[in-house]
Amino acid sequence: MEYKFDNIKIIDFIKTLTIYKGLSLRKLVSRIAQSKNTSDCYSNFYAKLKKETIKFSEVVDVAETLGYEIIFREKV
Repeated sequence: MEYKFDNIKIIDFIKTLTIYKGLSLRKLVSRIAQSKNTSDCYSNFYAKLKKETIKFSEVVDVAETLGYEIIFREKV
């Protein structure tokens, strides 16, 4: 399935992908923390989403955890 990130807040985009995979944001954060051997800090992650200050590397972690890849494609 292909998603286009266009005029949507990052929090809504990640929530949509997470729900589509049958997870909650809290469970997603837990899985990311487990795979990275870091502490599970849902409140920090959620604050980054709300403020739109999430790092690209963290978005990559979200994508990998949910089984997606990020592709940059030149516009036609």
